[in-house]
Amino acid sequence: MSFGAEAALPDTEDRAEDEGWKLVRHFKFHLHPSEIRRHQNLSLESLPSGLSLIQIYTDYMTYLLNHTKNFFCDHILNGTRVWELYHHDMTVVLAHPNGWGIREQGFLRRAATNAGFVTRANAHSNIQFVSEAEASVHFCMFHSDLHEHMNMGVYFVVCDAGGSTTDTTAYYVKQTYPTLELDETKASACVQAGGVSVDAEFHQYLCSILDQIDLSEDQRNEFIRSGSRDFEENVKKAFVGTGEEFRINLGGGRSMNYPNLHISRGKLALTNGTISSFFNESVEIAIESIRQQMDKGCEHVLLVGGFGESLYLRKMVNSHFSGARCSITVTSDPNAKAVADGSVLWCAKRTVVSRATRMAYGIEILTAYDRNNVDHCGRKTSIQLDGIEKVSGFWSQIVSKDTVMEANEALRGEYHRSYDNSNPALGNFSVTLYGYKGAGSNTNTWLMNKNDCLEKGFEEVCQIQADLSGMRKGLKKQKGTKGKYYRLDFKVAIQFGDTEMKAFLEWEHGGKTFTGPAEILPNELSVTTV
Repeated sequence: MSFGAEAALPDTEDRAEDEGWKLVRHFKFHLHPSEIRRHQNLSLESLPSGLSLIQIYTDYMTYLLNHTKNFFCDHILNGTRVWELYHHDMTVVLAHPNGWGIREQGFLRRAATNAGFVTRANAHSNIQFVSEAEASVHFCMFHSDLHEHMNMGVYFVVCDAGGSTTDTTAYYVKQTYPTLELDETKASACVQAGGVSVDAEFHQYLCSILDQIDLSEDQRNEFIRSGSRDFEENVKKAFVGTGEEFRINLGGGRSMNYPNLHISRGKLALTNGTISSFFNESVEIAIESIRQQMDKGCEHVLLVGGFGESLYLRKMVNSHFSGARCSITVTSDPNAKAVADGSVLWCAKRTVVSRATRMAYGIEILTAYDRNNVDHCGRKTSIQLDGIEKVSGFWSQIVSKDTVMEANEALRGEYHRSYDNSNPALGNFSVTLYGYKGAGSNTNTWLMNKNDCLEKGFEEVCQIQADLSGMRKGLKKQKGTKGKYYRLDFKVAIQFGDTEMKAFLEWEHGGKTFTGPAEILPNELSVTTV
């Protein structure tokens, strides 16, 4: 196996061809939530038969761990001894696109555990997650002198335009002294637009040209490989939207001439208009994402990421926003990667002190049946222990979308369950948490339709599971029309102030509030052959 840039080396490509290796590209796309993929019609290459996505991530993380260990041991004084003493308790920070959530984090945690970064026992405590945009803002603030120019009360936007996604987040400078503190002002955005999308547009165009030439399969593949490499490494970086035409080296030699296809001496000529067409969709999506984050104003746009280094993207962002009294700053360092360095800085600095929820969260509840309400008709009803006829599937919202929450702040919803005896099984108590990404207010609506399927805009997020055996003393004896029953009052508490959602259950007994540790079980990813 070979990974990363090593997989593109000529010797590796030759060996792969001789030994029948399969190239897996853009596997990050396969983990994207469906709502991100829907916004851009990008065809995904199928994974090789018999190879699961979790195996690809595990192998890749194993490769990263081995290289990290080798580098550490070779470059740190007594590196081997230090590694053996402390690597079992190391903190691993994994950065991911803004649009990834509990399910994707659970998948990454599983892959990192399989790769040997952590054990199953300390996976939750030693693996931390940060969004790529938040990692980037730490890079911008501390890898340059930008923080010295950020005054209290300033609004700014960070756009991390990477390979597969463009992540955009709006921030407000809460304080600058004694330490810099930033607040998110609204839910961060994640769109599928980036350098890979530009490459895909060029690849599609090149294939349409080569399809008009009588070539063997080997010739065609070689021209595609050479042309794609030249475009990605040279033309894409140099293109600014003006000037003379560019020539793509197809590797066909000086004898390869097709004037009607603009191929001369093995090189394909591309006009500025043609190259612009490869960029335009991703550029427009990125610009619109920035615009949507500017609701409360914006004095600075910080552009980072691999795609952010595109001269054409920089030019287009400047032309759209510089006239609105908004400065455009490109933050890059040839010796550093914004997300990787920013992740380490995030772990040490924690500059962002509050974040905005990306969706509304809540649970399913029962509501009293009203035979005169058309929304109730056709739904399944049941007589509960209190003797009241109720219907299920109603939505109870705990936190709304775009709610800005401090790191240690929790929002709670009060609920109860009823039992027919005083000693119910509470050792494996669970609550299903749902999310709502639809538009508009949804505080008085149905979670489920009359066929017991989720309404549009809702999705199952996770199971909150806890051992509540200690709550038996908190059961309250009640009397209903069907006789006595026992009621358990509890609260579902959710924290979003950190980059990873936390949830726990609370209950009261004897005038005291108790908290039960809860385990969050992510909903299964809808990825084939995970």
